[in-house]
Amino acid sequence: MLKTLITLLFAAQISFVSADTDWRDEVLYFVMLDRFADGDPTNNQDVDQSNDLAFHGGDLEGLTQQLDYLADLGATAVWLTPINQQIDFSIASPNGQFFAHHGYWANDFYAIDPRFGTEADLKNLVSEAHNRGIKVILDVVYNHLGYGADFEDTRPEWLRMGGQCGGDDETMCLSGLPDLRTELPEVRNYLFEAHLGLAERTGIDGFRLDTVKHISHDFWQEHRRLATERLGSDFMLLGEIWGADKITARPYFKSDELSGAFDFVFRDRTLEFLNNISNGKRFGRYLSKRHAVVDGHFLAPFLSNHDMLTLLATLREDKAKYLVAATLLFTAEGLPVITWGEEWGRTGKAWPANRANMYWPDSSVQPNSDWVGDAAIFAKFAELIKLRKALPDLRSSKSEVAYTTQDVLALKRGETSLVVVNRSDSAAQWNDKLGAREDWRLVFSSQGVTAIDKPVLAEGMDARIYVKNR
Repeated sequence: MLKTLITLLFAAQISFVSADTDWRDEVLYFVMLDRFADGDPTNNQDVDQSNDLAFHGGDLEGLTQQLDYLADLGATAVWLTPINQQIDFSIASPNGQFFAHHGYWANDFYAIDPRFGTEADLKNLVSEAHNRGIKVILDVVYNHLGYGADFEDTRPEWLRMGGQCGGDDETMCLSGLPDLRTELPEVRNYLFEAHLGLAERTGIDGFRLDTVKHISHDFWQEHRRLATERLGSDFMLLGEIWGADKITARPYFKSDELSGAFDFVFRDRTLEFLNNISNGKRFGRYLSKRHAVVDGHFLAPFLSNHDMLTLLATLREDKAKYLVAATLLFTAEGLPVITWGEEWGRTGKAWPANRANMYWPDSSVQPNSDWVGDAAIFAKFAELIKLRKALPDLRSSKSEVAYTTQDVLALKRGETSLVVVNRSDSAAQWNDKLGAREDWRLVFSSQGVTAIDKPVLAEGMDARIYVKNR
């Protein structure tokens, strides 16, 4: 298990990660807090597990109780959805009455929603996570409030609503939500103190920044400066720039507004290859260039998130393809992100099915899941994470195309590792471009192959990792 160096700050001895952290060495696990684990049933309110749009009871105490699970899986950081006090009523939707269980409809940024816990609970989560070498990333929203938030009456001059909403990214009212006028100094001061103050008091290690492209660059530059002054240069800022890749993220990296950005295009290109829309040569060219980012910054690839179909659903429940995609994720440059339940093969098509409860082998853990996890998939995820930690070239070395066909791609990672994917139904044969077969040792196969058939590079719909013999 990764051992996190911590620095003691202030008399309260709150711990932050060392300034030596390279986030490419981490594995980030994403939790929608309400759908993960209920550790304190006494704070349940508006809970109805039969309703996908209601609260289901997950909270900070529940996540704290499951930190050993995350450590056993191999996750070294956890990202949790926002915990600010939410609007306290439901909103009509085509699927029924929709509650703010997801955390993105804040009413008060200076309070924690009691349904999620307390500030003391967050502080305890951070302490217990750090004891296990796990960093804590908190999702924060700067762009908007929830529908009908108190500020609509008490601070209307801080908001854009209705006819005041613009038609561009920065002045639009996303999904009709009250848009905060982040260009105003008083609004900025309010938001910065709310979020950075909470980080100071609790010792979290970074923010996942929601809706980044809907706020101006000068806002994010000021935010970065203040975060560095108050929380240290290693406080991580991971931005959600919807649809982003290295090109979209570049302006944010060049001006050092963000530490990293989610790589949306990684999922798209992976699906194109697995579904025969692209080919090995084109996919290899993409992978060899996808992480050419400004020094000191990174992209965070992922297979799915809470705003899209799960990857397994997109792949029509094809678990062999799914494990090939997982292999590509954990051998990708950058910071790989697991969305809760992916390690068990969580499915879920259109919203709200893509936000299903976590599966727990121990059925006594609430909230209950209406799906059963696949232990074989879990074992493969854990194996891949272990290999990623053991092989530095898989984390940070540039991907170099070694061999391609229509259906096969072999990537060299540094001098020690070789990643191979074969999307066809038949086995692919070893090629001389890869050097002598005897120079390489098989350490992973998504198909579970362990015995070596020397002429075979990869079985049908198989992903493999080879390491160079010493």
